[in-house]
Amino acid sequence: MNDQELSPWIDRLIEGDQAAFEVIYDLTKKKVYGTVTMLIHNKEDVNDIVNEIYCEMFKSLPTFDRSRSFLYWLNGIVINQINSWRRQVWRRFRLLQKHHMNQEHRPPELPDELLIQSEGQQQLLGLIGKLPYKLRIVVLYKYYYDYSNDEIAELLRIPVGTVKSRNSLALKQIRQRFGTHLVQEVVLKNV
Repeated sequence: MNDQELSPWIDRLIEGDQAAFEVIYDLTKKKVYGTVTMLIHNKEDVNDIVNEIYCEMFKSLPTFDRSRSFLYWLNGIVINQINSWRRQVWRRFRLLQKHHMNQEHRPPELPDELLIQSEGQQQLLGLIGKLPYKLRIVVLYKYYYDYSNDEIAELLRIPVGTVKSRNSLALKQIRQRFGTHLVQEVVLKNV
């Protein structure tokens, strides 16, 4: 198959001839399927990706530059669709991972009276809530869940040294706003 073979069919397809699409599909499907199969690990996704490739080809055909090879142009669409598919899979994977992480580490619901035993603890919790997210999550995992620095590092996918520095910075900020003696008292009760 070469561009000379495809050229009349491309013209007919641009004009809306459905039979031309079938001919182009038949002439190119072996190469397209072969390329996608080599680049995608999950073979169950191959048909979906190929369908998207041909849909995109149909939509983009009016912009096809006749000075270039049709197969080269089509392979550009193949690569774009594979990359798009991989990004979508990665996003779905990350969202699912975050969902599972939230489900696994959701704190038990306790009455407020048990969580906040004193006015000092209430003020301290208010200050923790005002910390930047990166500091707040480390403090939460460290003192509420009693996770080790190694466990927090693995969970957040950051180095252990970063966990330690974020914990130290969070405690420093809380001490500056709240006072050293009360922070030590509350933290020691939770350790």
